[in-house]
Parts: sequence; structure tokens; C-alpha cells
Amino acid sequence: MPASEHHHRLIAVACGVAALAAAGAAVIVSLHLQSWDTTSLVRLHDRLPLAQLARHDDPTFRLRDDAGFYDGAYFYAIARDPLATGQAHRLIEEEPYHYGHPGYGWLAWLASFGGRPGAVPDALLAVGLVSIFLAGIAASFLAVAVGWTAWGGIVVALDPGLVYGVSADTSEPLGAALLLSGLLAYRRDRRGYALALFAALCLVKEPLVLVPLAIAAWDFWRRRRPPVLAAAVVPALLWWLYLRVHLGAFPFGQGSHRLTAPLLGWERALVFAASQSWNVGIDTAQLGQASVPLIIVVGIIILVGTIRALRLRVVVDPAYLVLAALYACGAANAFEYPKDLIRELALVLLLIPFVLAARRPSAEAVP
Repeated sequence: MPASEHHHRLIAVACGVAALAAAGAAVIVSLHLQSWDTTSLVRLHDRLPLAQLARHDDPTFRLRDDAGFYDGAYFYAIARDPLATGQAHRLIEEEPYHYGHPGYGWLAWLASFGGRPGAVPDALLAVGLVSIFLAGIAASFLAVAVGWTAWGGIVVALDPGLVYGVSADTSEPLGAALLLSGLLAYRRDRRGYALALFAALCLVKEPLVLVPLAIAAWDFWRRRRPPVLAAAVVPALLWWLYLRVHLGAFPFGQGSHRLTAPLLGWERALVFAASQSWNVGIDTAQLGQASVPLIIVVGIIILVGTIRALRLRVVVDPAYLVLAALYACGAANAFEYPKDLIRELALVLLLIPFVLAARRPSAEAVP
């Protein structure tokens, strides 16, 4: 093995370790306040019907009684009931929508040896930690592939949405690992691996089906290659058809309140945050004061990345553009609060450094 390649691999592992350390620190801080009980990361509200099932099978399951719940509760249900044939799927709202992106829950089902109730919370955390570690490694290799430094993989550790996702049992870290790995496989002209990785990516979040479709169209436009990569969406389409037959609805049929006209959601979120900043309650006012500059700065960063990606020279560009266009149509509730802003835009913000850094002519001469 050439010395430079060995050096790059060491840096890639270092980037993965850095990402794992950042996420691990967030998990440790959270669990320290919850008696080191990983069930607390699911953030399951005690008034939800699913909480009764969790407590029935694990009387020590830590429930929340002071606030709402988060998506970890839905992934917990999927890990308990992966094909929506048991009890768990009947205990959550909008089950066709939440089962439309089962990838994270399915991996947790596997990691918990078939959805054993006591093992599911640990499995959700384990999948998140492994995912962010692999994302850091893939990011480093992708950085080199597009003509950047191998240390570019550190962007995973610096992405607050991914770090938060591990500590909240959500799917963004897994999505990052599959997205970066798929882009890397495509960049190295390993189309079979890319097809498999993008097929898995489509099962992490419904809108991510746009990524292989955009890359396939871009590849056909630039090189007249058959758009084989578009086949990556087939497993997701078959799964959604199963949900339509089994649960009576397609997942995207229940998400109309999650999309708006372009930039309308951003405008409403900014107005809402500005109004919050003048609230008499100090906590609410501080949230608004933090959200206003965050929304503005993040919006500008995404715009800069969009302008740069319009050159459409490397595979990261079309992937970024479809995600940026998608989230330009996001509803206000995706951007109103800092935690939702960083989480919803985690993958878009993750790709921006690669879009900006891919500038070597020798690197752009290949896919």
C-alpha cells in the first residue's frame, strides 16, 4: 500500500473517531442526567399509547411527562414491529407516514436480535453511533475524491444536526453514512455499490429518493450513460406499495403539511421567530433571538452552496441541488426552532463543504 494511501486511511479513521467522540459526548451529557438509562433517549411521552406497550414489556422504561415526544418514539415502534404486522404500529399516529422511512428502525430491529423490547433502546443508540463513525470515514475519503483534503471528513463531527440525531435516536446519522458512502462509491465508479447504498438511503427518508434520480439524470446528461442508478428507488417504491395495501395509504399522502411553496416556510419561520424574540417570557424570547440569525445565516449558506452547485461538474452537485430545492419548500415548523433547523438541514449543510471544495480540474475530470 502506498504511504500516501495509508496516511489517508489513518486520517479517515481519525475523522470517524472525531465524529464518534462528538456524538458520544452529547450522549454522555444526556444520559448523565437520566441515570444512564438509554430508554430516555427514545423520548417517549407517557400519555402516548405506545408508552403503555413499552412499560408493559419493560417496567423500568423511562418516559417523559413534561413535554412532547420526538421521532425516536416512531423508530422505537418500527424496531418493535418492523413490518407493521404486530401491535406497535397501531399505537402511533400517521403510521403509513412514519413507516415510509423504516431504515433506521429496521437496523435497530436487527441489532436488537429481532426487536427484543429490552434491547431496542440500546440498539437505536448503537446504530446511531456506528453510523456517525462510518459517516466520518466516508466523508474523509469523499473529500479526497473531489480534490479536497482528507481532513475534510471532520465536517461530520462539526455538523450539529448529526450529533444531535445520535442523542435523540433519529435517522440523520444513518442517512449521512449512506449518502456519503453512496457518493463515494459513485465517484470511484463502483456503480453496483452505489446502487445498493442509494437503495438503502431511499428507505431512510422518503425525499432522499430524489438523490439517485438526480444523479442518474445528471449522468445521462453529461455522459449519455443509461440511468441505471434510478433503479435504486425500486425497493422504496415496493415498500410504499406494501404500505398502501396493508395500511391503506401511501406515506407521502399524509405529509401535505410538511411542504409549502418555495421559501414560504422560511419566511413564516423567520416572522414567527422574530415575534418570539419580543415575547415577555424570557425562555421564549431567547429562543426567538437565537432563531432569527440562525435562519438568516443558514439560508445564506445554502444559497451560496446552491449557486456553486449549479456548475454541475461533480456528483455531489446534483445531490446537493435536489436536497436544497426540497428544503426550500419546507414548512415553517421545520425551521422555527434551532433544534429542528439543525436537524432537518443536517444533510444539506453536510454537503456544502464538498460542493465548495471540489475545484481541482483533475478531480473534476472523472464522475
